Amino acid sequence: MAVPPLPNGSLLSLHPLDNKDTLNGKCQFGMVMEDESWWPQGVAVSSLDEALDSGQLNTKWGVVPCWDVQKALTSEWWNQSKEGIWGEFDEIKPSSIEVIRRDGNQTLLRLDESYIALAYSIPTSNRTSSLHQKPNLKSALESTNLLMPIGGLLIDGKDALVVFPNAEFMEASPDWFGRTLGKIQSKLAPFSSPNDQKRWNKRLKDLEDELKPNTLWRAPHASATVGIPSVRINPNWIVNVEGEQYALPLNQSVSELLLCGTERLPGIAEFIHLEGRLVEDKGYKPEQISIFFEHWKNEVPSSWSSRKALSTVLGGAWIWRYYDVLVVNAESVLYGDESRYESAQKWLKDVSRLQAHLGVLRVWKSGVWVGITTMVVAYYSWQLDSMSTTQSIGLAALGAIISFGSNFLYWKKDPPAF
Repeated sequence: MAVPPLPNGSLLSLHPLDNKDTLNGKCQFGMVMEDESWWPQGVAVSSLDEALDSGQLNTKWGVVPCWDVQKALTSEWWNQSKEGIWGEFDEIKPSSIEVIRRDGNQTLLRLDESYIALAYSIPTSNRTSSLHQKPNLKSALESTNLLMPIGGLLIDGKDALVVFPNAEFMEASPDWFGRTLGKIQSKLAPFSSPNDQKRWNKRLKDLEDELKPNTLWRAPHASATVGIPSVRINPNWIVNVEGEQYALPLNQSVSELLLCGTERLPGIAEFIHLEGRLVEDKGYKPEQISIFFEHWKNEVPSSWSSRKALSTVLGGAWIWRYYDVLVVNAESVLYGDESRYESAQKWLKDVSRLQAHLGVLRVWKSGVWVGITTMVVAYYSWQLDSMSTTQSIGLAALGAIISFGSNFLYWKKDPPAF
């Protein structure tokens, strides 16, 4: 089964929030926010001025902190004293600030050709700063191709701006993505936490409750599936530093901040997130994803890519694809992206076919208990002399065949992860 590309399309009419204007470039107040790519026009309740003045943005999904990144484009701002700074931030006094890229909630600045700074208009977590501030993570990841932060600014305990050594954007290959993510996650494996399927399933429920898709999906997850500290990389944020390729670590999306908990996710979840961006943004085909997967698999603990860990009937890769597309759905509503919304909706409708197949597999799985019950009946029938020994053995053999056959078919028909 091929990795599902997100098909292109256009919005027909309704979306999960039942507010047509939110997917037509307008916020609740009817103001077009074309110059503010970070503005969540689909769910914003505050006006832009109100949000920036108060430092808080009210949305239909909750309240989040925000700040005016434009202030960081002046040298005067960098010379002012601030609370929440860490690392080398206070030593950086640029005379030249250039905007390199704006991408949704993220703005990348170049400072005096000496540093780059990634600003989040809506700070979503402190995951990037923790890579510097937590000595165990910093020590573990310094030898990887993850560009480590050297300083930054926190607002409400979340990364508002993170400074890195100077770098230039570049492209990377499928094998590089696989090796790099795999090595990063392998270094994080010693800091893993136990399987947290209850909260992972609640994460899905929280998204489903708000977005109202036509699908509901939960998974038991294999015991080998464990949570690790989050490091998210994106194919659009790969850089060159003195001839070496590095990935810029990114924080979670705004929709995840608003709709999801703070629990750790397993390595396969971030693998699937990167897979989704490679398919959606870079047009990767199944054969390229296969290369990406094989190189990732060679780096992470073998239990993470075992048959059970990737089994679709236990969740595996497909449950995290489902999660990723739910987040894409939420982001498209957040920013009023019609095409992306329709793409996610089409994919979610296709999930029903996969779920129907899993339902058939559960019927096959029930045959295991039918077989076991048959063997128990055969045993007690023999004990009670209601059957001859030959009949009891025959019935027990039939039960064993049913049980083992059902179990074999159950796993044989398990949809492949890739």
